[in-house]
Amino acid sequence: MDETFTLMLMDLGYKKTVEFKNNLDQLVYSNLLMYYTITQQTEEEAWHVFKSFNKDKTWSFTDCTSKVVMDSLGANEAFAFDRHFEQMGFTKLPF
Repeated sequence: MDETFTLMLMDLGYKKTVEFKNNLDQLVYSNLLMYYTITQQTEEEAWHVFKSFNKDKTWSFTDCTSKVVMDSLGANEAFAFDRHFEQMGFTKLPF
């Protein structure tokens, strides 16, 4: 979410970003969306992914963290706009 909030702030402004976060909170409260906060262990695993795979790639630390979380949840699809998730073995949506 960190990158989403930053992009929204830059492109849409403060008010729209706060409204979006409030809407997300309502979806979480209604059990329609899961919001995952990383742990120290997740961060360490993400750093391991970053160090292991970035010798010939440009995965951001956020991408690496997403991979660790998605692997732990058994997810196999990623809503993303870059090829990094395909490189990680996920099906990227939208196609």
